[in-house]
Amino acid sequence: MKKILFILESRASFGYSKNLINILKKNKKYRYKNFITGTHLSKELGNSLTDVSREKIKLDFIAKFNHLDLSKGISDIIKHTSTALKKFRPDFVIIFGDRIELLGVAISCVFNDRLICHVQAGDKSGHIDDLTRMTLSKLCHIHFPATEAAKKRLVNLGEEKFRIHKVGAPQLDDIKTKAITEKSFIYYKKKKIDLLEKKYLVILQHSVFKDKKNYGEFFENTIKACLKFNYKIFIIYPNYDPGYKFIINIVKKYKNRLTIIKHLSRNDFLRLIYFSKTFVGNSSAGILETPSLNVPTVNIGDRQYKREQNKNIFNCSYKIADIEKALKRSLYYSENKKRIKNIHGDGKSSIRIFKILDSISNNKKFLNKKTTY
Repeated sequence: MKKILFILESRASFGYSKNLINILKKNKKYRYKNFITGTHLSKELGNSLTDVSREKIKLDFIAKFNHLDLSKGISDIIKHTSTALKKFRPDFVIIFGDRIELLGVAISCVFNDRLICHVQAGDKSGHIDDLTRMTLSKLCHIHFPATEAAKKRLVNLGEEKFRIHKVGAPQLDDIKTKAITEKSFIYYKKKKIDLLEKKYLVILQHSVFKDKKNYGEFFENTIKACLKFNYKIFIIYPNYDPGYKFIINIVKKYKNRLTIIKHLSRNDFLRLIYFSKTFVGNSSAGILETPSLNVPTVNIGDRQYKREQNKNIFNCSYKIADIEKALKRSLYYSENKKRIKNIHGDGKSSIRIFKILDSISNNKKFLNKKTTY
């Protein structure tokens, strides 16, 4: 029996980690446990542990991350991960994405001789996340990039080719249009919200590390630009990257003109985007998920500007005039859109990952890493 430890550290990555977990649930050859950390444990940002519980996923190991002191946070995660590894002794540890919490996990796995697999490996976004992501690439033993460009990037980093498997982006696996469109409403805090009542925009924007001290000003420009249009505005709370408090303060400043949502379940989040006219901000969902929903994205600033992009993405700076211009282009797209093929995947990534894991019988071959250059 193979044992797998899943690292669940954010609402964003849970959208695709659960797809693989649900496949493993049905297979008696596997035993798995879950390590919960990151924003899942943040009540301030909506406590997305409810999503985990809704999927009937057990909370086997819990480690709160100190997001106010990142160095200490990473140190604590190294220790907590080490404890989990010694108790469970997994054959594979699976991480998703590029959150800073994962650095501590990867370091602990390497020095405890545990095979670590990285989903969404080799991506390039254009800011500090790239440092985390490329560091993880050198620490991890098996890579699951979404695209051919990401695969080539890993090869250029000196990773051996047998470790790299292009599988697509698994967060697209649960985007079933019929299931999303069967309801045109969501519930938030027990209140029913009719998504067809009025045309609306959705904003989800995170702080960027290098701009953390003045990100409130940048984010307020987003609000001001969106308010120039006669649309209802839904705004979703950011993650807790440094500078996030400035975003929340601006949200509160405009609370009478916005519909504020701290957190939604995955399905309601996708449904909210699907019925919107435009998704605005700098979330990876605007780059990865919206093409499969065929909803335009106004991608603001440089948090995602180096990502591979589909034709539904409209990039702009933090200037109000630039955001307004991008919004006009995106709204035109919304009214005249054509079906596009998402370059990030086809909805079959999780089953590909499972088959690759199922085929691995010699872990020692993967634990002994060599750099090819």
